Amino acid sequence: MHDLVANGVDFLMRATDEFKTQPKHSIIAFHSAVELFLKARLMEEHWSLVVSKDPDLKNFQAGDFISVDFGEACRRLAKVVGSGLPEPARQAFDKVRKHRNKLVHFFQDISEPAILEQIAFEQLNAWHGLVGLIKGQWSDVFDRFKIDIDALDRQFAEHRLYLKARFNSIEPMLTARKAAGATITTCGRCGFEASETSVVLCELEVGNCHVCKYGTQWLSLKCTECSATFRAEANETSTCAECDTMFDRGDISDMVDDDPETTDNYYDRITPANCSSCDGYQTVVSFRNHYLCTACLELSDGLSACGWCGEGNNGDMENSGWLGCNFCDGRKGWDRD
Repeated sequence: MHDLVANGVDFLMRATDEFKTQPKHSIIAFHSAVELFLKARLMEEHWSLVVSKDPDLKNFQAGDFISVDFGEACRRLAKVVGSGLPEPARQAFDKVRKHRNKLVHFFQDISEPAILEQIAFEQLNAWHGLVGLIKGQWSDVFDRFKIDIDALDRQFAEHRLYLKARFNSIEPMLTARKAAGATITTCGRCGFEASETSVVLCELEVGNCHVCKYGTQWLSLKCTECSATFRAEANETSTCAECDTMFDRGDISDMVDDDPETTDNYYDRITPANCSSCDGYQTVVSFRNHYLCTACLELSDGLSACGWCGEGNNGDMENSGWLGCNFCDGRKGWDRD
């Protein structure tokens, strides 16, 4: 696994180094880096998950095997490892994959500034998704490798320069928006002061960047230790900037759950429920007359019970008696077994 991670970092460095001079090589290298990190997470679970079919240890150690493709890696991470990709990250990675396939199989002139700008968007989005996995959802796996995320992030300076022209062109509009009362903050993706913030529901807020189109949401909560406001983002451990207190998903659930467990409601409450968007197990809690997944921050109006296992879920459970849900295979799986 160490080799996979080291190669993944190396490909990221190559992708950023060659972005301006050899963008085609940059796209191919970046795609390779993403797949290597996904496979490293699979290998942490078991080496056979990296092999497409008929795993053989001797052949695997000799390098004589066909590895899983992106789609199968995503499926195994969700269904076997139990730690699937957040949907925004999966979509960002998939755009890189599709662009890579287009370049490999068809000619495309990528020297045009508009195309380079598109590549910069795609790679910055995918990089942010990868950081969220490495430092958040999969931190227990990757922390031991001491990956210098800050140094890698600085490598994307050239990418961000390609967004400067767009920022300059919309700066008068941003100034007018601020004058009208809009809240414009610095985007965590591209670094420009162009992210417009709005409240979705009570503590749940959303920001959308006018430059890189990056959208994110978070909970603005008060620290239980010092009462300072801190931001709890999806799929990440949160830290209060004032007192350095850390909050994991369980802590966040306790802070926002409107229907906490008591001796009176132990048998009647329908939360915590499971999330169909991120495959979160018992991550959905009651929140301001709605339901919120404290892992991916998916907001739902209602919950349903799986027709087979009875688990609560924020997804569509119409055919769950036969097909099951995120955490069971339904009657279909029972009959197959």
